[in-house]
Amino acid sequence: MLLNQVLRRAVRYSPDKPATVFEGRHQTWRETGRRVRALAEALRAAGIRPGERVAIYEFNSPQFLETVFACFEIGAVIVPLNTRLAADELVFIINDAECAALITDEVLQANVAGFRARLEGIRHFIAAGAADDFTDYETMIAQHLTDADRPVKPADISSEDELVGLFYTSGTTGLPKGVMLSHRNLWMNAMHSLVMRSAEPNPVYLHTAPMFHLADFPAIINVTLLGGAHAMIRKFDVKAVMELIERERVTSTMFVPTMLNFIINHPDFGRHDLSSLKRIGYGASPMPVELLRRAMQLFPGCEFNQGYGQTESSPLLTTLLFEDHVTDGPEERVRRLASCGRPVIGVEVEVVNEQGELVKPGEVGEVIARGPNVMLGYWKRPEETESTLRGGWLHTGDMAMVDEAGYIFLVDRKKDMIISGGENVYSTEVENVIYTHPAIHEAAVIGVPDDKWGEAVRAIVTLKAGANLTERELIDYCAARLADYKVPKSVEIRASELPKSGTGKILKKELREPYWAGQTRRVH
Repeated sequence: MLLNQVLRRAVRYSPDKPATVFEGRHQTWRETGRRVRALAEALRAAGIRPGERVAIYEFNSPQFLETVFACFEIGAVIVPLNTRLAADELVFIINDAECAALITDEVLQANVAGFRARLEGIRHFIAAGAADDFTDYETMIAQHLTDADRPVKPADISSEDELVGLFYTSGTTGLPKGVMLSHRNLWMNAMHSLVMRSAEPNPVYLHTAPMFHLADFPAIINVTLLGGAHAMIRKFDVKAVMELIERERVTSTMFVPTMLNFIINHPDFGRHDLSSLKRIGYGASPMPVELLRRAMQLFPGCEFNQGYGQTESSPLLTTLLFEDHVTDGPEERVRRLASCGRPVIGVEVEVVNEQGELVKPGEVGEVIARGPNVMLGYWKRPEETESTLRGGWLHTGDMAMVDEAGYIFLVDRKKDMIISGGENVYSTEVENVIYTHPAIHEAAVIGVPDDKWGEAVRAIVTLKAGANLTERELIDYCAARLADYKVPKSVEIRASELPKSGTGKILKKELREPYWAGQTRRVH
């Protein structure tokens, strides 16, 4: 199955149903289909060929949805960009992906103008409300828009295993890696989630998480397949989310745990009618059990479902189903609230020790997986691809235990990664930036427990002889060079050198221990 069939189904069978709801404007699937067809033909006329990469740098909006489906129609490869990244990070990704076009919105266009001269190979800069020498998004659509309900000329796509998207994730080396996902990867991920959670009739789904993020991206596929409505908010705002749920009678959404925490603790939480909400998915970072219990009490009519996975698996690997959310009953069932559930149908997930043997219940091992949703590999990184997919299995780097019934409990990370507010941060990325400061002698970045973000980024550094540097100065230095969620929330400047192993490696485990002592799991 090719992903250009997803939109075609919605247009054919749900033409007059609402497709998008955004800032008070409603658009049907018929209208959306015509706009997507016009944009696809405009991109094709501009010379965008099958297989060429198109960078999408946009906040949540109908334009994001239209751009994705237009690329699917002509066989272009989408490269969704994290809107929170700093200019240096964006420039690296766009150039690494060798993008032929960049499509942005009216809000972010000024950002692009600031780093445009550093981009290589971009033939077309497109923006809504375009200024200067950007091509106007709406003008491109208007030039090809017709009232006819005919599909775009079929794209030159020969196989469902062809590349359809590059989704960049933080890298252990400090440089982002492009995860190559195929039509089959994303299609099968959609099927796995629909099998595990029965299809919702006439969904009104609210995109609270960024649509560029693969935790939210499957909803673009699933909700469209069902002919449902995509309600969108440009950026997450607690008050605006509650108002939109009430006004548009939203039926389902997905929250990162941090978002859910903000909502249920907002002073206006009880002043809005949120009773239309029937399904809440959550994921992207571990959910504190007490937060989950409280949310279930405050949304008594809601089905809660957890999804666990990673970009490399498109992303779903396991799910904790609604019926697994038990707060009162046998201990062996109640404790499963702390798990990430069991493998979705269609995917094999195991936990193995260093020898590749299945662990026994209660033992800790690495989560590995295989299935049709596992990535093609990393873009232009054959060695890392071979290492991660060795033996035909995706090695996630997540450490877990399994109980007698097959429920998986994440306990730690093998990879040196922090998850803050649902975003992945590799310590090496931040350390690489810190080491460019002339005052720094050595540095280590760790994740520490945080009530607001789950985990917070903390830097522990020593200075060169005679150098002076304050915590605030180092934080500001990082803020100018990194996405905001990667910037250390705190800095400790030590007078003595950091602890090291016999080989001279900084002992991060020793640095973490005071913060994580007494915790039942070393992930938040």
